[in-house]
Amino acid sequence: MKNLALAAIAATLFAAGCRTVPMTERSQLMLSTESSEKELGATAYNDYKRETQPTTNAEQQALLQRVGNAIKDASDEKTFEWEFNVLESDTVNAFCLPGGKVAVYTGMMKYFSNEAELACVVAHEVGHAIARHGGERTSWSYLQALGTLGVSTLGNDTLQTIYGIGAEYGVMLPYSRLHENEADLIGLYLMAKAGYDPQAAVDFWKKFNTGNSSKLDEILSTHPCDATRVANLSQHLPEAQELYQQSKAKKGLGTSIVNGIPAK
Repeated sequence: MKNLALAAIAATLFAAGCRTVPMTERSQLMLSTESSEKELGATAYNDYKRETQPTTNAEQQALLQRVGNAIKDASDEKTFEWEFNVLESDTVNAFCLPGGKVAVYTGMMKYFSNEAELACVVAHEVGHAIARHGGERTSWSYLQALGTLGVSTLGNDTLQTIYGIGAEYGVMLPYSRLHENEADLIGLYLMAKAGYDPQAAVDFWKKFNTGNSSKLDEILSTHPCDATRVANLSQHLPEAQELYQQSKAKKGLGTSIVNGIPAK
C-alpha cells in the first residue's frame, strides 16, 4: 500500500508540474517555483561577487555589457533582473543564474577571438536560465528521492544500489546532457537574433576542446562530447542563419578580442 501511495504521489506531481521550454517547445517537469529560483540565483550571485571580485578592466566589462544586452533583448525575457559582470579569476568558465545574473571569468575571456564567440557562450548560459534547467534538475531530484524512499521500503540493499545507479546514469546524467544540448540550441538562436553570425558558435566549440571527446566520456558526463556538440550545432546552423539574416542590426563577428582584451 505504501508503494502504491508513493506511485500515486509521483504521478500527481508529474501531471501537475509540466512546463514548455521557450524556443524549443519541449515539455519539462517543473515542481519548483520561478520566484524561489530567482531568489536563490540573486543570493548565489552576490556570494560569487564577494568571493571573486568583478574585474576593473573597463574594456572587458563594457564588451560584456554590450553583448549581454543584445542577448537579453533577443531573449524577450522581461521578468529577469539582468546583471552582467566579468569576474577576475583564471577560472575558465561562465554562468547565468536564474533571474538573468550573468558572469564570465577573465580566464574564459582569453579563449575568445571575437565578440560573436563571447555572444555564443553568454547566449548558451542564458539559454539554461530561460529554460529553467536548474529548476528542472531540482524537480527530477525530488522524484529520484521519492523513488529511493519507495525502493527502501522493500528492504533489499542490492535493489537499492541498482536503483541508485540506474537513476544516476539512466535519468540524471542524460537529462544534464539534454540540458546542455538544449542550451546550445537556444543560445545559437539567441545570438543569431541578436545579430551575431551563428557560424561563430560552431567555430568556437571546435576550437574550445575540453578533452571530453569519447562516447564513454559522454555516457559518464553531464556534458555532450565535443564532436556531438559541434554536430548538433551544425545541424541547426541553417535555421540560425535565417534568424541572423532577419536580424535588424547585424554585427557579424563583432569586435576582435586578443588575449581577453577587445581591440580598439
